[in-house]
Amino acid sequence: MNVEVITKSRLASFSTCQRLHDLTYNKGYRSILPRELAEWGTLFHAGLDAWWSTYIGTTPEAPPLGGMALANALAAFATMRASSPALDDTAFAKAEIMMAAYDARWAPTMDEWEVLGVEVEFVTTVPGRKRLRVAGKLDKLLRRRATGEIFYGEHKTTGADLSAGSTYWQRLRMDSQVSIYFGGCRELGHEPAGCLYDVIDRPAQKLLKATPVEQRKYTKATAKEPSRLYSNQRENDETVDEFRKRVGAMIAENPDAYFARAEVVRLESELEESARDVEAVALQIRASASADHAPRNPNACFLYNRPCEFLDACSGLASLDDETKFTRIANVHPELSLVG
Repeated sequence: MNVEVITKSRLASFSTCQRLHDLTYNKGYRSILPRELAEWGTLFHAGLDAWWSTYIGTTPEAPPLGGMALANALAAFATMRASSPALDDTAFAKAEIMMAAYDARWAPTMDEWEVLGVEVEFVTTVPGRKRLRVAGKLDKLLRRRATGEIFYGEHKTTGADLSAGSTYWQRLRMDSQVSIYFGGCRELGHEPAGCLYDVIDRPAQKLLKATPVEQRKYTKATAKEPSRLYSNQRENDETVDEFRKRVGAMIAENPDAYFARAEVVRLESELEESARDVEAVALQIRASASADHAPRNPNACFLYNRPCEFLDACSGLASLDDETKFTRIANVHPELSLVG
């Protein structure tokens, strides 16, 4: 089997675990069990797409009607609600809070950018390897109004530290996606000045639960004040509205901790090095496709603080033939319309 299409996700999957890659891309298996973090990221991405799409064709002199971008993003959330079984009211509330905060943080800066496209697909080739196609989607294609420079945008949701100098930004110097998409932008006929890397730190807060009765502690009653629960304990579960107010206030107090952008550039030497990396891994993928065994990597079973979707199958607790847990698809790149 020859590998014809390489994506950032495919490269990452193979580098993470060859069994994961084999099940996902060679055999076409997908888990059908809901996964909260993955679904939240997909949900918020849809909201961001709707938000940015609102600015296509607008100008500083004729901007979108006030609040339209946020309204479109919230409408996208509502549309996805029925198809997101892993997400409860709290998760949707968190998405709505974050989207409102994103709008407040970045809408005032949109005069700087002309939005040329959202979710712009490309297909190019690995230099010197015409049978190895590289495909992907630019989250955003932008032109800086002041200079005419072209940027491609990438937005990410994360739980990492976004402060200046953190390792999150350091690793972008080697991130293959930034380099691959640089070539994709060129394939679309644009010479990019860089990547506008747009990162959202997903709050980890959850609904506060009532303190179990047997663990409750009360202050002593006085002439001026009756007995009450200690301030760090609760009599009732936090409501979704209370959660909205608490998390919203937390974000408003320090928005830069939750929203960060950086302009990531690439030297030609860095693009060449990345192309060699992509080619080397792509050829390993091609070679592995003809092998009769794809080794497991137990060190990757709990990346990103959640179990791999194939953990039960790899550990022998479930069968890939179990239709209540797994399904198979013919097109292993359903997110791309230009490849099949």
